[in-house]
Amino acid sequence: MSLKSLSTMTIVVALCLAVTAIAQDKPEEEQTFRLLRDSASAEKELELEDQLPAWTPRIDQGTIEISVALGFLNLNTTLLQHDQIIYKYTQEYSYFGDVTIKGQSAFNPMLRVGFNWSRWFALEGVGGLSFSEYTSTIDNRKYQKNEPGAPVLPNPPLGDFDAEQRSLLTGQAGLNAVVYPLNIPRRVNGRFHPYATAGFEHFWYNMNSNYTDKTATSWGGNFGGGIRVLADENVSVRFEVLLHMNRLEWTPVTYFTERNEGTELVPLEEWPTNGSRQQVTAFEPIDMTILNWSVGVQGTF
Repeated sequence: MSLKSLSTMTIVVALCLAVTAIAQDKPEEEQTFRLLRDSASAEKELELEDQLPAWTPRIDQGTIEISVALGFLNLNTTLLQHDQIIYKYTQEYSYFGDVTIKGQSAFNPMLRVGFNWSRWFALEGVGGLSFSEYTSTIDNRKYQKNEPGAPVLPNPPLGDFDAEQRSLLTGQAGLNAVVYPLNIPRRVNGRFHPYATAGFEHFWYNMNSNYTDKTATSWGGNFGGGIRVLADENVSVRFEVLLHMNRLEWTPVTYFTERNEGTELVPLEEWPTNGSRQQVTAFEPIDMTILNWSVGVQGTF
């Protein structure tokens, strides 16, 4: 390689190193991104947000409340009881016993729509349904041959399907008052608001039974309490426990069952103490005391 070429190469390499050093010493320019809104508009929006008052958790007057709740209705109590009533019929024998029907704990979704008349008092309409099953027991069993003057025989064996176990549906609708006691003397700010509630309601009971005719209805009342947790300005969570009280009275069916494609109707009969079979005309009413608990989400508008 000639001296001239070597000198030229040395000068080029030196220039490259010098440019690189200058580029490293020069501070990087801050990158900017073009927004959809200009800077002035964005700053103005931030100023307006800063001027808005902060939300204070509290119960306000004049607001509408709508809530959906899921819970359980404790129907684990006696729904119907009648002594020496028919529980099975065959071509040859009629079977009688002391029948007791009990419910179970029932899934109970509910809807509430209310209005806050003041910071401590609200009225709300309540509607709900429940879905469950019932079971029955048959004690002191007897049976008799389907012939005039046949003797009454004790303790027939209980078959797998002799005791009913079927569906039970209930409906409820009413009007409740809600009171926030801590807000009565003065307004209380905070997320946790305990409350008391009470009201009147109408219950519908529908039991898929051979003993009952139609749906039993009953007026009653309830009382209880809960706590409301304010999550934000428009959403709350409610925990509630209620006690429902009403009187349940079923209407007996005329015919217990039918046979031979409806050509043979078997009346709903009982065997009273005087030993003469007769038609069942009424069931004894039962006073119901039902515990109900629920968890729900409530919207404020």
